[in-house]
Amino acid sequence: MRNRGHSKPVYFAKQYHPLYCDSSRSIDDDDKLAATEDNTSLSTPSSSSSSSSSTTIPTKAPSVGDPQKREKVEYSIDSIMKELKAINQEGTRKYCILGTRHCSYLHQQIIELLSYALILSGNHVFTSGAGGTNAAAIRGALRADESTLLTVVLPQSLKRQPKESQVLLEQVTNLIQNPKNDDLSLDAASRLCNSELLSQTDQLICFAFHDSNTVIEASREAKVLDKVVTVLYLD
Repeated sequence: MRNRGHSKPVYFAKQYHPLYCDSSRSIDDDDKLAATEDNTSLSTPSSSSSSSSSTTIPTKAPSVGDPQKREKVEYSIDSIMKELKAINQEGTRKYCILGTRHCSYLHQQIIELLSYALILSGNHVFTSGAGGTNAAAIRGALRADESTLLTVVLPQSLKRQPKESQVLLEQVTNLIQNPKNDDLSLDAASRLCNSELLSQTDQLICFAFHDSNTVIEASREAKVLDKVVTVLYLD
């Protein structure tokens, strides 16, 4: 290699590896030795590889059942009576029953039975005046023939209720009307009515679909008020 600052060529001294005392061994020699050692270690079979070659690999996965299989729950009179017995063991309480207007005849029978049994157990049932769930709760409570243990709070005045509901509501002794809400929409009046019911009760039982916004909103409000909430979805 030539140096531009001198007229004569200058040759740099040969470098040696600093870790070895033998000055005759160069860096190239050390690299060749290291490569030889690496090749030797790679060619030596390890004990783990020899042991894994004798291991039998299972061909079938262990049976753990079907985790996505939904357990079918059957509702019967016996199962409902067991639930009611468990409720009765907690002592008498004030129950609020609310739900959708659009429930099947079978669901209405279950709600009637629930309300009927709660009244016979000495509990107080509160509900509103709409059809469907609330009307079924009223019919069941009236069958128990304990008029003092049923309270119905209307979102508006009695005259604003459907004709078929008025016939049923006229049989209720503790009927609370809210004529001050007659100028409001039924949706707004129902929300105010549900809040009034929750303020007077200990536990809320809801029968709803996942798009029953007013009922689901009442269940959320009850949880904020630290009430015991049971939501039974019908879809």
